[in-house]
Amino acid sequence: MESTHAPLVSVIMPVHNGGALLPAALESVRAQTVSDFELLLIDDGSTDGSREICQNLAQADPRVRFFSQPNAGICAARNRGMEVMRGRWFTFCDDDDRMRPDALEILLRAAASPGVDLVRTGYRLFRENAAGRAIELAHPPGTPVRLCPGDGGEEYLNFLQQSGPQFVWNALYRRRVFGALRFDETCRSGLEDFIFNAQALSLHRGAVYDPAVTYEHGERQTGTSACASGQAVETRLAALPRWAAAERSAAQAWCAQGERSRILSCRQAELVTFAMHQIRDGKLSHAQAARAWGTLRRALADDPSTPLDIFYLLRQNKKHGIALILFRIHLQGLYSCLPNREEKLLNQ
Repeated sequence: MESTHAPLVSVIMPVHNGGALLPAALESVRAQTVSDFELLLIDDGSTDGSREICQNLAQADPRVRFFSQPNAGICAARNRGMEVMRGRWFTFCDDDDRMRPDALEILLRAAASPGVDLVRTGYRLFRENAAGRAIELAHPPGTPVRLCPGDGGEEYLNFLQQSGPQFVWNALYRRRVFGALRFDETCRSGLEDFIFNAQALSLHRGAVYDPAVTYEHGERQTGTSACASGQAVETRLAALPRWAAAERSAAQAWCAQGERSRILSCRQAELVTFAMHQIRDGKLSHAQAARAWGTLRRALADDPSTPLDIFYLLRQNKKHGIALILFRIHLQGLYSCLPNREEKLLNQ
């Protein structure tokens, strides 16, 4: 029986053919040390029995609410969850991942600081290799940092660098502030997280990063995070202009006019490096890669930049600086010659 209690947190889980990993994902939310939450299960046209698992759980646990829709993609499912959520805060969990038992406790503790509307935390990332074995791709956890309205571009950039890639499943959002945002439902192959979070940051609200690990994310060969073909990668990269526009809006919100150019150059490097990895790992054809680079060049054409920005970027992140230099001199293909740490790990 569904509860009428307005919970502290809404956990939104899109479900689409979750398979054998779905029960562990569900239990990871139900086992939280903080019990004042609702779990919103949005079945997105599952055909493997996931729908029935979710329905049965909603009947057994009053904290669980079940909704169903024809298959429309993870963004549409998340948006449906945001339409019906009742919590003061909201977060996300994928149907093949796991929240740490104390995830909500850590997130809410960080959110208790005055003026905080957004919390980001640490995570562990596992990627399935060609042999089907999950390999952990370790990454620097960053250091705790707080971003306050009134801070400038340096503080904004430091927050982004410390908190790492801007996913949504290791974050907590205040519904009153961010509840009207929506995911771009045209992003059927990825990038929706980065666009959503850049839009959230453009609202210029207080945020905090706590490196404590709250989430374990797995990238399967057939999962949402993977692109199984060059066409799928090309579709993902077609969303780069929307990501660039969102980054531009966020930089305008946090950066004074005099610092906007160098901060945007750092964010440009993030997009360029992402595209380089996607094109290399997805083994795009020459024509597909050319289209992707043309799309990105047009998206970044209006961003201000100066030669001094490169020197600033190289001090912040040498690899990203090299990537941006190669992009600007139209030699981005040389990026594939740089050492590929992830490939070495996956081939172990």
